[in-house]
Amino acid sequence: MSTPDILSISRGSIVAPAGCGKTESIVQAVARNDDKPALVLTHTNAGVCALRSRMTRAKVAATKARVTTLDGWCLQVVSSYPELSGLRPDLSAIYYPALRQAAIRAVSSGALDAILRASYSRVIVDEYQDCDNHQHRLVVAIAERLSCCVLGDPLQRIFDFAGPLPDWDTEVLTTFPLIATLDEPWRWIRQGEADFGRWILSIRDGLERGAGVDLTTAPANLIWKQAVDQSQQDAAEADAMAMLKGMSTPSSLIVGSATNSESRVAFAKTHHGVQVVERADMPEVRDAAHDIGGKTNLDRLYAVLRFAGSVMSGIDETLASRLDQIIAGTATPENDAEHAFLVALRNVTYGNLARVLESWSKESSRNVYRPDLLNVMIDGMRRTTEDGDLKAAVLEVREAKRSKGRDVPTMGIGSTLLLKGLEAERVVVLDAGSLNACNAYVALSRASKSITVISSRSVIGRNP
Repeated sequence: MSTPDILSISRGSIVAPAGCGKTESIVQAVARNDDKPALVLTHTNAGVCALRSRMTRAKVAATKARVTTLDGWCLQVVSSYPELSGLRPDLSAIYYPALRQAAIRAVSSGALDAILRASYSRVIVDEYQDCDNHQHRLVVAIAERLSCCVLGDPLQRIFDFAGPLPDWDTEVLTTFPLIATLDEPWRWIRQGEADFGRWILSIRDGLERGAGVDLTTAPANLIWKQAVDQSQQDAAEADAMAMLKGMSTPSSLIVGSATNSESRVAFAKTHHGVQVVERADMPEVRDAAHDIGGKTNLDRLYAVLRFAGSVMSGIDETLASRLDQIIAGTATPENDAEHAFLVALRNVTYGNLARVLESWSKESSRNVYRPDLLNVMIDGMRRTTEDGDLKAAVLEVREAKRSKGRDVPTMGIGSTLLLKGLEAERVVVLDAGSLNACNAYVALSRASKSITVISSRSVIGRNP
């Protein structure tokens, strides 16, 4: 079907399967919007960056849209009208359910109607399947005052762990009637893999019915490796990684366990060149900064050593023994990293500690498998004076990075939750048998050219 005209929709929804041009539809609508700016809402800062980047590439004037997150818009409204919303948010510890309810009170009061209509021509909400009940109520309140189009895909609802979501059929579609379902697999058409894309679209019916998807019906783009025990799993993973590394490709993704983050880290540590796709809040670097900042002198140096061991390989007992010899004066530095360590030993400043981490990461024997954590820590250390607050500096760097969106590794491993919205030419799914329907669809639809699926059975995504 042709792309629906979002600007003609006073209230409605568009179902947008993965890779079928949802973002392009939004960009085209904004580009043709000659009225007041459109309010474009999505869920993550990465999503905001992706939309803004696409609009910039399409040379869409920034004045045509106000692009922000749902929670960011809530914060703006509540902070501007605390009496009306009944909340004065604590920016150091925001409780988002209360923030969303406060924004609902402010909008529903009617006191902001004239301001909303004077500020925006309409509202467009992206990734609507990820809205929780409070966010849904907020958008409904806005839609009573502005034209509203929501875009999403119920088969990509994988954010339900945080709380109940509105039922798609009885709540979302009754409030925002279905206008169209996108059905052209542009992600695959652009790669010359239209048949693969149409197969990805064809599996939606079985997944939605709970019957799963039969991998034996897939085109040659999908390779199924059966693994019924750990030895077969290990062999299948080794074969898949050898195949991945033997291909000339600018990008690849590895879908790991959705619940066991440690297994994803272990996989990256084991397979050289694989890097972890991190959570946006990076709790590990926050905790490490707290630990390092709470130590002094030699204890601080050892805390940095522990952190280094969590983000790169080769930080082991052999290195620790060598450093102990340098500390004791029984050995002299022999390379740049050891010289940097000695300087830091004599003067334990954050700047010197940053140089130690940087020197270790540049050694050819090291495999930095968590570069995002390492870079945030190094940048945070460089911003911190000797008696400064390292944790605060690290959190500042983290937030700046979050607002710019994610840098996706050339070969990254993450959960479906972390990889959702990303795409790569080649994808490997490590334990597809553990995925439910929505997670199976998200995993399978990341690949534009080829995908290797490891599972014990040929049917995945089937409801229990």
